[in-house]
Amino acid sequence: MDILHEKNRSIVLISGKARELITLPQGDEFTIVESADITKAMHSLIDETEHDHTNAVIFLTRDEYPELSNLLGVLGFARVSCQLVIFGGEDFLKSLGSENLRDISEVRTAPLSAAEFTFVVRKTFAVVKDLYLNHALQETYLARLIDTRKDQEDLINMGRALSIEKDQEKLLRLILFLSKRITGADAGSIFLVEHDEEGQKRLRFKYSHTFSRDIRLEERVMPMDKKSISGYVAVTGEVLNIPDAYSLPADTPYSFNPSFDKKHNYRSRSMLTVPMKNHVDEIIGVIQLLNCKEQPEKVSDGTDEAFTIKLETSEDFDRYVVTFDKKYDSLMEAVAGQAAIAIENNRMIMQIQNQFEEFVKASVSAIESRDPATSGHSFRVAEICKAMASAVNVENEGYLGGVSFTDTQIKELELAALLHDFGKVYIDLSVFRKAKKLYPKDFDNLCLRLNYLYRFLELQYTSHEAELMRSIGKEGDAAAALRDFVKEKNEKLQRIKDIKEKLCQMNEPAVMEENPEEVLERIAQEIDEIDCVSVEGDRLCVISPADIMNLSIRRGSLNPMERKEIESHVTHTYCFVSKIPWPPEYKNIPEIALRHHEKLDGTGYPDGLKGRESTLIQSRIMAIADIYDALSASDRPYKKAVPLERVLKIMQEEAEKGILDADLVDLFIRNRIYEKISRDSFREYSLEEPGREKGVSCGF
Repeated sequence: MDILHEKNRSIVLISGKARELITLPQGDEFTIVESADITKAMHSLIDETEHDHTNAVIFLTRDEYPELSNLLGVLGFARVSCQLVIFGGEDFLKSLGSENLRDISEVRTAPLSAAEFTFVVRKTFAVVKDLYLNHALQETYLARLIDTRKDQEDLINMGRALSIEKDQEKLLRLILFLSKRITGADAGSIFLVEHDEEGQKRLRFKYSHTFSRDIRLEERVMPMDKKSISGYVAVTGEVLNIPDAYSLPADTPYSFNPSFDKKHNYRSRSMLTVPMKNHVDEIIGVIQLLNCKEQPEKVSDGTDEAFTIKLETSEDFDRYVVTFDKKYDSLMEAVAGQAAIAIENNRMIMQIQNQFEEFVKASVSAIESRDPATSGHSFRVAEICKAMASAVNVENEGYLGGVSFTDTQIKELELAALLHDFGKVYIDLSVFRKAKKLYPKDFDNLCLRLNYLYRFLELQYTSHEAELMRSIGKEGDAAAALRDFVKEKNEKLQRIKDIKEKLCQMNEPAVMEENPEEVLERIAQEIDEIDCVSVEGDRLCVISPADIMNLSIRRGSLNPMERKEIESHVTHTYCFVSKIPWPPEYKNIPEIALRHHEKLDGTGYPDGLKGRESTLIQSRIMAIADIYDALSASDRPYKKAVPLERVLKIMQEEAEKGILDADLVDLFIRNRIYEKISRDSFREYSLEEPGREKGVSCGF
């Protein structure tokens, strides 16, 4: 049976029983194998035929047919194509059905002479070879259909993938990866067309990848002319399918630069270079693929060669690298067209996004310019929010360990932070600039009324003092009365001065130890006991109810109505931001901005929501960023900057009280987020802007 080890041959297989009915011819025209067990011989033939196909004519008797027929039913045309010549009588012929006709070439009812044997074998081999060729063609066509279907699926999947990816760097990587997958290329590069300072076009090498080597290449710029292969394609728009880059025809205008191969011990052989054209047929770049790979032992389906075959030795390049099939010329043109559209769409999206972001920043700057004291606040809050979101992404413990922000979500948070105070444009600017409990003009008026009261009392006492002076000579006790009167006058006038000084102190936004309402009630009652009238003779109201309301403020400089107006900025922000047609990935911006003043204990605004689950984590992050910047700011008109240690202590206390998210406060302090943002960053306007409200002197 050694003959079964031989490759690519046609074999005549004769069973022992059939051999008795055959007269073999002289000579070696056929390779004949005789076997007492025809089924066993067939098994051996199959086992010994690993890669090549064998055509066989098998002679056997009717008794041996059933067992062999079962084997052939399982075998098919995978390794052996065969036809049977069976010796049997007429009853056997009658027992055969249509299902047997495929394998049986002839049924003999009489022995075969040498001449008949030769004729039957020749005729049967002709049939076998035709069957094999037809089957091989079917397999070839089927492989092409499968390959074509795979190409179509890859194009569809590529179009879908390219339409989803928004990051340009990832987009270029995806384009090259899918291009190599479709063509079975080992390496590839992408070049993009750009303009220099003088408006001249040039090619920028953007990205490259090689499956067989770990090669990292830097971006570089090259001339856009016909001297290089990629430049030629970029200029002419032609597809170049080069069998061997080292064997270019002498008359080609372009040349191959082998420096890359020499530097990285590589061999650029087959090359496919296609232009990327946009919707107006303008070339925006070039895709260049190197070294199409195929397994020589099998028909490739073009799907996995790029991944499974590594080109490591010179023999690998000789064995596996083939010329790119011509079908890839048009296929890669379609791929390049999709890639060009995706790149152009990405560019437009990035341009629109950048324009919108710059518009947002310009709008925020314009709003903050109304009050230089808060200039840069929104930008600093946005930077703090981004830093905190990035810190959350690396957390492994607590509930934050299960939270992760995508780049899009971080951008969403940044935009929400930039716009979080946009509603302040609807608020009276004087409320923002209110440095004291009373506006300067109101405090000036109060001081004028106190001055009037002082002069009014002084004039009254002076008039009475003159009368007493005239009566000194007439009454003996007049001198003593005058002394008492002068003492009373001085005490009253000094009391007016003390009241004015006290009101000046109460006008400061600092927290008082005394109850301001009780102090004001005593002062008002004391002033009411003085009958002070105007020039027209009407009783003068020295301290108005509005003055009392504002001076009674326990903390800060805003009365309840003004504080309510300030708090309304979040609602104004929400109404404004909600009108912007945000894309789906930015849908939470209005909600994030609206809730940045909500507190976990329900004391926040606008809705007094309570509990961690009532607000988005982005809003809780922004609340911490907003509070930190407000406390640490050195330029607020109503307060001085709080030292960093005190700021952090206040935030920790707020977290312990359940006002702020304790996990986020801990993350903020533990990661020292505050060190990443300068307190004076993003300041674009002078703090000494003319007209900025300052404190008013209390002197008479």
